[in-house]
Amino acid sequence: METNTEHTVRGRREPAVPVPERTMKDVAIIGCGPGGLSAAIYTARAQLKTIVFGDYKKSNLYKSHIIANYLGFPEPVTGPFLAEKGVEHAKNFGSEIVPNEIVHLGVNDDGTFSLKDDSKKHYTAKTVIIATGQSYALSGIKNEKELTGKGVSYCVVCDGFFFRDKNVVVIGNGNYAGEEALQLLNYTKNITILSHGKEFSFSDEIKKDLEANNITLQKTPRIKEISGNGKAEKLILSDGGEIQTHGVFMAVGVAGATAFAKKLGLEMENNYIRVNHDGKTNIPGIFAAGDCTGSPAQMATSVGNGCNAALSAIKLLRGAKMYTQYN
Repeated sequence: METNTEHTVRGRREPAVPVPERTMKDVAIIGCGPGGLSAAIYTARAQLKTIVFGDYKKSNLYKSHIIANYLGFPEPVTGPFLAEKGVEHAKNFGSEIVPNEIVHLGVNDDGTFSLKDDSKKHYTAKTVIIATGQSYALSGIKNEKELTGKGVSYCVVCDGFFFRDKNVVVIGNGNYAGEEALQLLNYTKNITILSHGKEFSFSDEIKKDLEANNITLQKTPRIKEISGNGKAEKLILSDGGEIQTHGVFMAVGVAGATAFAKKLGLEMENNYIRVNHDGKTNIPGIFAAGDCTGSPAQMATSVGNGCNAALSAIKLLRGAKMYTQYN
């Protein structure tokens, strides 16, 4: 599928982060599943400084009990076996594996990319490959879709300005929700994170920042409905309780394809990142691979997508029209 290469960040660029050249990565890969690891093997083997973010034990591959349809393994093997071999393979060529969650991805003024993980460490890279797995769908809360843009938002960087000094809530229970709440401090101090029926689970660093900034954590049952007169005004809980608010920021789960797309202006199609046949997105320097692009949820497909995106990144960085790895 073809798409244009017009940059659509729409003015949401960030100041370039000064980073010593020796720490600048050529390729940052978000996702440690088959797509991400396959990409890492190719970019690292091409002598590019490659860093991969994610815990491979949380990948769908690792959770697969038996895999019997992957080329070269006539006898069934386990998902954990293939996942561990994939990590070992990527490391053998020099890939750096960081088992942390990326909670922020931005574009710098100089065209490079800034990333921050859940331990508050910052990174800079010349290119990014998103391989986060299947993009999350809507949360299922009634009226979420209908009120999007009318008090419901998925991007603090994009929409936080419109909620200056307002009473807002963030729906989510993990690091991504915590990071979004911290970003909201630039616009308001009246912030509450709602657990939406789950236990809170933050990294130590993000939890400390939330406490230091007096951001309220409210454990709630599942949120049933977002209600209001043409805009988000209150939340109705499954136990009948209500929470009044001026704005709702959705941050359920981890920062994945949809979250990055909303922040950066990546084109989406049916809730997946839109890429062309080379794994390119509409933003130069950002590529995507695997389930987050809507390709069939098969290991073989994800591995091929990862290879494809990696080759495109290599060609971009080297200014080459063609690139092939032999043997």
